[in-house]
Amino acid sequence: MRRSLKKAVAFLTFLAMAFQIFVVSDATPASAAATSFEVDEWGYVNTIINPTPSVTIPGDLDAESVSLSLLDTGVESLTIENGYTSVSIYDGDKLEELVLPKSVDSVYISFAPNLKKITFGNSLSYLYIYSCGSLEELDVPASVTSLSVEFCENLKTMKLDKGLQDYSQWGCPKLKVTIPSTVSYIYCDDYSNMTISADNPYYELYEGSLYRDETLTVAANKPVLNVKPGTKAIGGWALCNAYAVTTINLPDSVEVLEWGAFSGATKVKKLKLSKNLVCIYSYAFDGIAADTIEIPSTVSYLDWDAFGGYNGSISLQGGYNSEITSYKGGIYSNDMTLCYYYPKNKETLNLPKGVISLASSSLNGCIFKELDIPEGIGEINLDLSECKKLKSINFPASAWWIDTYSLAYRTPRSLTKYTVAADNPYYSSSGGCLYSKDKEILHAVPYAKKDVKVVRGCVTISYYALVNDGYYDYKNDVYVPRDINLELPATLSSCDNFNAVKTVKVPCGTTAAGLVVNYNSWAWAPVSYEFTNTSKEILSMIEVGDDMQIKKGNKASVYYTYPTGLTMVSKLTAAYDGTNTVCKVSYSSKNKSIAKVNSKTGEITALKKGKTTITAKFEMPDGKTRKVKVKVTVK
Repeated sequence: MRRSLKKAVAFLTFLAMAFQIFVVSDATPASAAATSFEVDEWGYVNTIINPTPSVTIPGDLDAESVSLSLLDTGVESLTIENGYTSVSIYDGDKLEELVLPKSVDSVYISFAPNLKKITFGNSLSYLYIYSCGSLEELDVPASVTSLSVEFCENLKTMKLDKGLQDYSQWGCPKLKVTIPSTVSYIYCDDYSNMTISADNPYYELYEGSLYRDETLTVAANKPVLNVKPGTKAIGGWALCNAYAVTTINLPDSVEVLEWGAFSGATKVKKLKLSKNLVCIYSYAFDGIAADTIEIPSTVSYLDWDAFGGYNGSISLQGGYNSEITSYKGGIYSNDMTLCYYYPKNKETLNLPKGVISLASSSLNGCIFKELDIPEGIGEINLDLSECKKLKSINFPASAWWIDTYSLAYRTPRSLTKYTVAADNPYYSSSGGCLYSKDKEILHAVPYAKKDVKVVRGCVTISYYALVNDGYYDYKNDVYVPRDINLELPATLSSCDNFNAVKTVKVPCGTTAAGLVVNYNSWAWAPVSYEFTNTSKEILSMIEVGDDMQIKKGNKASVYYTYPTGLTMVSKLTAAYDGTNTVCKVSYSSKNKSIAKVNSKTGEITALKKGKTTITAKFEMPDGKTRKVKVKVTVK
C-alpha cells in the first residue's frame, strides 16, 4: 500500500511538471525573424527583408549605395549607417524620419508624404527632394553644391549656406528662401518669396522677375511686367510661364530679343519695342496676342524664323533699313531675296520678283486654300501647320529640295493634294502624292488623303511619308487616327513605317507583302492587309515537295512552301470570312494500311511495304481549293 502511494505521488508530480512545461511553452511566443537586407549585382542595397517600423541599415553590407522602395514596408524610421556614397529612397508612404550617413555624397528622396525630419551627413554634395508634403523646414548642409526641391507644398523655410552652386525649386508655394552669393544657376517656377544675396555676382530680382547679366531670365507671373531699366536682353523663353502678363513695359536699353523671348505672353495685346532694338531671334513673338508689332528701324539682324508663331501684322518703322525692308505688308531682306514674313490675311501668295528663299515660318497662319510656290524658290522647308484652310500645294520646277519632315509634321489636316511642275528635274506627283522624278521613291502623302495607290515602279516609301499617325481632338476628348487605305505594287522593296495606315492591299508573295508582315511583327498597332491576287492565283503559288521513299517503321512529313504573307491554318473559322490571307491545309492517304498521315500536320507513318498516294488539300476562305498528290513508296 505504501509502495502504491509513492508511485501515485510520483506520477502526479510528473503530470504537474509536464503540464507546467506545456503551459510555459505555449505562452512563450516564437521569436520573430530578424530584419535583413539584399544587395543586388551592382552593389545596391535594394530590399529590406522582414522590415519593422524602425530599421537601421548597417554599413558593413559590402555595398556602396542604397536604393530602396519603402512602399508597403511599414517603415516609419530609417537610419543608414556610414559606408555608403549615395542613397535613393522612394515611395516611403509611412516614413516619418530619415537619418543619413555622414559619408553620403548624393541623396535622392521622392514620394515620402509623411516625412517630417531628415538628418544629413557632412559630406553631402547633391540633394534632390521630390513630393515630401509634410516637410516644413530644411537645414541644408554647407557641403551641398547642387540642390533641388520639388512639390514639397508645406515647406516654409530652408537654410542655404555659401558653397551652393546650383538651385532648383518647383511647386513649393510657401517656401521663403535666400539665395547665397555662390549660386550661379537657378531654375524655379516662382520667385515671389525668394531673395538673392546682394553680393551674388550672377543674379538679381526686380519686381519678382529674375535677371542675369543684364538679361531678363524669368518674368514674374503677374499682370504688369516692368522690365528693369538698363536691361539689354529679354532671355530665351523668359515669359514662357508668365501667363498672367497683359502689359509689358520695355526700357529703351533692350537691344536683343532672344529665342522665344515673349513666347507664352498670350494675353499681351499691345507691345511697344525698344527704340534701340538690334537683334530678333527665332520665335521671339510666338503666341503673343498683339494685333500689330512695329519693328524699330534700328534692327539690323533678324533670325530665320524671327516671326515664327506670330499671326498678327508686322510693320517696319520707316519702311526699310540697312538690312531689312517691308513690302505690301511683308518683311524681306533688303536685297529682296528672302521673305521673313508674309501677311496672314492674304488668300494668295504674290511675292516680289527676286525672292529665292522663304523662311520656314514665313507663311504659317496664312489663309491660303491653294499654295502656288513661285518659280525661283529652290529650297522648300515650310511650317504650314496653322494654315487651316490649305488644301493643295503646287511645287515649282525650280524646287531642288523639299523637306519631307515638314510635309509630314508641319502641314494642316485639311491638305489633300501635292502637284509638281512637269519640268521639275527632281520631283514629280501622282494621285496627289509627292514622288521622286522617276517615281521610284514616294516622298509624301497629304494628311487628308485616305486612299493611296502607290504607283507601279515605286521601290521605296520614305520614312516620313506614312509616319504621322493621327492627332488628339481635345475639344471632343478623342484620338483621331489618320487611317490611310494603302495599295502597294509588287515593285516595292523598302518601307520602314506604316504608322498612318489602317489597311493594305499587297501582291501575295512579294517583298512588299514581307514588309507588311515584318511591320506587324513588332508594331504597337498592326495594320490589316489583304492580297490583290485572286484565290486561284494564291493557291498556284504553293509548292509541294517531290515524291517520297520511306523505310517501313519510319516517319516523314509532307514538305511544301507558300508565298510571303500567307498564313497556313488547320481550320477555317468565321473570323476568316472575307479575307484571302489565310489558307487551310489538310492531308489524306489513299491506302492507310501502307502509310497513314496526320490530317492536320502532314506527318506520315510508314506501316508496311508498298505504294500509296498522300493528298495535300489547300483551301481558301472563299471555297477555292487545290489538291496536290505526293507518291509515297514504303520500302
